[in-house]
Order: sequence, then structure tokens, then C-alpha cells
Amino acid sequence: MLIYLMRYFIYIAYLGKAYSGWQVQKNALAVQQVVEEALGKVLSMPITISGSSRTDKGVHAQQQVAHFDLIRAIDPSDLIYRLNRILPSDISITAIRPVIDGAHARFDASYRTYHYTIVIKKNPFYKDHALWLCRMPPLVLLNEITTLFCLTTDFEFFSKKADTDFQKNAHGFVCDVKEANWLQIDQSVIFQIKANRFLRGMVRVIVSTILKVAIGKMDLAALAGLIREKPPIRPILSLMPAHGLTLMEVGYPETLFIP
Repeated sequence: MLIYLMRYFIYIAYLGKAYSGWQVQKNALAVQQVVEEALGKVLSMPITISGSSRTDKGVHAQQQVAHFDLIRAIDPSDLIYRLNRILPSDISITAIRPVIDGAHARFDASYRTYHYTIVIKKNPFYKDHALWLCRMPPLVLLNEITTLFCLTTDFEFFSKKADTDFQKNAHGFVCDVKEANWLQIDQSVIFQIKANRFLRGMVRVIVSTILKVAIGKMDLAALAGLIREKPPIRPILSLMPAHGLTLMEVGYPETLFIP
């Protein structure tokens, strides 16, 4: 008997503080696990989802996307309502959309956008999703440095060490950074970056490096050489704290979606 599967993209927002990251792990609670358990409970069957991005422990998402398959059609609005009633308060389903056969949340994504948020005035309401720095370099200087990263190149040095998934990938460590800039909204300074893909820890390393150059702890010419020439010895670059980082958007060709 032929079984026809319907594939859906599910859009998920979450605060990452209570979780070990997006991806299911053996000995820690992950966002993916919580969403799969909620889907299984509501639909009365085991459900496995595959996400677009592997956010690290403590990282947030305003729009994470995953796909799952069902052997029957569903009412997306009803399923969203039922899921949100049982999910914890730090996870929310924002949309469910039917897609064409074979559509993949990770491999069909055309871009991802991340924000790293820094507050320049101590505010307890931002403590879990923004980093407080009492002094910030001028935005003009930060944006001048940031232009170095707007290119297609090998970003291995700006990622967590030795990610075997990316080494096996046909693209290796090459990413196409389409846009990157800093902006200020009230007391928040936001670094926003858009690329076709990101390596593990890449945004947090880039933010840390830009700030290091801006305050004179790293030479601008040295950074330019590191980006474009990839010296034989891997440099020691630091990561910004995870709680300032948010996955804001994952984009797809509209042709993937069923009207």
C-alpha cells in the first residue's frame, strides 16, 4: 500500500536560557526534544523534526524553522493553538506551513539572519537576552571594521574548532555573508548579520573580534589578513556570551510552499 506523506515547515520562537541548545542531546534538555514531545502528544504519534539551524546552549530564536512529515492533512491554525497550550512559556509556535515534497528546512534555506544585542545601560529586563557593556566604541568605527566580513570566503577561523559536520559538507567552511552592520535602538546596540549559512559559534566570534579591533586590542590589517589569507596557524579568538545571540529569520524560496 502506498502511503502519501505531507511535509510541513514549523516556525518556532524560544528563549534559550533553560536549554542546552536546539539539537536533541543524550544527557541534556534541548528545544527540539520539547517540541517533538509536544507534537507527539497532540498528534498521538511519534514525530521527528529537522531544524534549519543548530543554535548553541543559551542562544535564542525568534524564528527557528524545522520540518516534519504526516500521513494526513492537518489544520495548521488548530495545531498551533493546541501546541502552544502545552508548550512551556519560553517556547512558542508561530506558524505551520505545508511545503512541497522533499523541501528541507536546513538545506533549502536561502539565508539566515542573526542579531547580537548589547545594552549600554544596565537593565534587569534584558539580562537574559542581551549583554551589558557600559562602554561601546562608536558605531561608525564598528561598521567600518564590519565591512571586512561582507564577502564569500572560508570562515573556519571564526568558528568553534573542528566541526566535523561542516568538514563533511560539500561547502566546507565557506559562507556567503550577504549583509552585516551595527545599529543602535535606544539603549540597545545590535549587530545584525545575514548569510547563506553559519558555522558553529561564528557570529559570536565575529562580534568579539570586531570589538577587539575597535578598542585597539587587535590590528585592523591583521584582521583583514586573517579573513582573506587564512594563515597556517589557527589564531586564538574568543566567543561572546551566548545569551546575547538570537536567530531572527530563516528565508526560503516561496516556490517551496503550497498555497
